[in-house]
Amino acid sequence: MTVYLSRIAFNMLRTSSGRCLNVTISTETAYTNSNIFFSKNDLFSIVRRGNVRNYSSDAIHPTAALENSSIPLKKKTIHKKAALADLPQKEGHYLTMAYATANSYDLKGLKEALLQQKLYEPGTLQAQEIGDVVVANAVYRVGDEPREIIFFSEGAVVFWNCSELEASNVLDFIKKYEIESYPTEVVDREREVMSYFYQPNAKKCYLQESCFVMVPNKDNSLERYTFSQAMAQSARLGAWEARLEALAAAVSYHTRRMRRTGIAQVDKKEVVRKLGELFALRHTLNVESDLLDTPDFYWEQEELERLYSSTVAYFTIPRRTRVLNERLAHCVELLELLSSWAADRHHVRLEWMVIALILAEVCFELMHFYERSHTRERPRGFDRPTFTSELEENLFQDLSIVDT
Repeated sequence: MTVYLSRIAFNMLRTSSGRCLNVTISTETAYTNSNIFFSKNDLFSIVRRGNVRNYSSDAIHPTAALENSSIPLKKKTIHKKAALADLPQKEGHYLTMAYATANSYDLKGLKEALLQQKLYEPGTLQAQEIGDVVVANAVYRVGDEPREIIFFSEGAVVFWNCSELEASNVLDFIKKYEIESYPTEVVDREREVMSYFYQPNAKKCYLQESCFVMVPNKDNSLERYTFSQAMAQSARLGAWEARLEALAAAVSYHTRRMRRTGIAQVDKKEVVRKLGELFALRHTLNVESDLLDTPDFYWEQEELERLYSSTVAYFTIPRRTRVLNERLAHCVELLELLSSWAADRHHVRLEWMVIALILAEVCFELMHFYERSHTRERPRGFDRPTFTSELEENLFQDLSIVDT
């Protein structure tokens, strides 16, 4: 018996000592790993320090993702509109501005008006495949660098080496040839501003941060056109984003009212009108524009295609287009919900009108029934008529005898 009890006590002491040993080892291991991790990346060391615990040997081990946390994460590229004050004010740097002022231009009338004004002369591009574009070169030069304006039929204009005053005068001039003009505050707010300069040792044009690098002593007309089209696309996309913000603000009022009261008092015609504007904006974005794909002109121009793709990526046009489509889909869903709510209210109103007509008809039938029943009972209680002569009284009595 004593031997049996001694064996039980020995086993209990051995297991308890083993557990204490395991705890000590795991704790030291956890601190060792955490110290190694601290030396690699101090940013995540706070999270690791807070997660150190005295676990036993059967605890869950950290995954491989935590061991490889020193791998740098991919950051999203966010385009921030540059201001004139942010551009480098150096000698040899020239200004480039892009505006989106309308859905489209009457380029034929605009070209004739520019020729009549005699301040700009039409320019030419090397490629003949480019259409729906008007290039205007200033007749009078200010300095060695020429001034150039590129008008796109999609309603955008890009100024090269033009001052803000000259750009403002040209924008006022082309208002007569705009189709579905944008608000002035949207045009000014959503403009794109860049600068360009000539690199002496450059062999080809490229984009460097917020500057376009040009090749000196070379015709850079196609490269200017490529940069201009990318900037015009960004300005147009900004105008559409502003338009969607205005539509979303109009819808948000009804959503807040639905959240507070549980009732949406909307006009069906207004909802349908807003839906039409959203669908028109989506059609313009996805069908009429080239934002989802590279324009056909660059398919046979590899160098220009790379230049266009890099400029479009700089302005984050693909990501902004995707986000704009998602926001459009969300606003369309909200308006469709409001439209179904308005349709249900209209149906309920019609049902109540039908019920009211049925009640009115029932009331009229009750009135007619009452009149008919009253006219049937009236002859029984009919009073004896008064006669003017005895002869009439005798005739009335004879008729009564015959009826009986």
